[in-house]
Amino acid sequence: MKKTAAFLLGFPIIFLISCTACSLPFDEDPGPAELSILSWNVQNIFDDVSDGSEYDEFDPDSGSWNTELFYKRLNRIEEMLNKALDEFPDILLLQEVENLNALDILNREILDSHYAWQILLEESDMSVHTAVLSNIPVKSVSKFETGYWGRIRLRPITEIHFDLNGQELVVLNNHWKSKSGGSAATEEGRIHCAQVLTDRFRTLVAANEDLLILAAGDFNESHDEYKKTGRHYRTALIPVIEDVPDEWSDSLFISSRGEKSTVEGSRVVLYSPWYDISSSGSYAYKSQWSKIDHFFLWKSFFDDRGYEYESFKVIKEPFLLNDYNYPSRWNSLTEEGYSDHLPILLKLIISDV
Repeated sequence: MKKTAAFLLGFPIIFLISCTACSLPFDEDPGPAELSILSWNVQNIFDDVSDGSEYDEFDPDSGSWNTELFYKRLNRIEEMLNKALDEFPDILLLQEVENLNALDILNREILDSHYAWQILLEESDMSVHTAVLSNIPVKSVSKFETGYWGRIRLRPITEIHFDLNGQELVVLNNHWKSKSGGSAATEEGRIHCAQVLTDRFRTLVAANEDLLILAAGDFNESHDEYKKTGRHYRTALIPVIEDVPDEWSDSLFISSRGEKSTVEGSRVVLYSPWYDISSSGSYAYKSQWSKIDHFFLWKSFFDDRGYEYESFKVIKEPFLLNDYNYPSRWNSLTEEGYSDHLPILLKLIISDV
């Protein structure tokens, strides 16, 4: 995909996306009966060009990173898609991709240009970004700044509007502040992200309550984080059943029932599929599983009209796990591994009603 110009229209910045592989206008391309969306933190995919913003481990000028290792990382993504799935997902949401060059090589050379649309909004002061590959037409892309945690600029949230043969799907791709520095100490950074996300949900559903809208990505905390912390401090994600102060309304509240997703007073309540599956998690730290990779869904996926929530799963194939059955993270020294996160897969289906 050619890089496109970005036109500043105020806050947020709106990016108009073009596509070189699309053959049909939106209204002539039927939306799929099933729609699959995969989200995966691919753990630091850096290209083989030294730009000065890389982590030391992935800087070609350091001598420890090179073209061979870069392509090996990309081939691991292709291997996961081919071995773990019956077919490539319609939309692929990635976290921790360095730049447009890395994304373009992944799509064009490794995936044989499978995806018609590729999106990554580069930030000069950030080493890794969220990215999107899609065969669903893209109408527009926006980014929403999430502020700072101390002196550290937090990653923006990317909002993508897809065209499902006339029906609009909005996906917000997230990568929130990690817990590096301590869970409690870094919580403020994730709360900043939650405030931006919930404000955006309020705006979108106020304009169209029936809009198909979901948030996805690496949120770096569990859907029941508040409970897991022993309720000792405010968290960015809070189960809606918890009794918490009204002034915490900018946290994102999580429901176990899709039809209960709502803007409830000043709170935004979204559904988490984690409540409905038995998987231990998508990420492990110090031999403890965590459920920090998410899809959060609005109630429009549960109204028996158009696209409906069908299923959610963690891709936990044996080849993605190490000898201890935890995610096999990439190791540049051994040149082994995939990612420290497991992919998560969401399926939507057209309602019969």
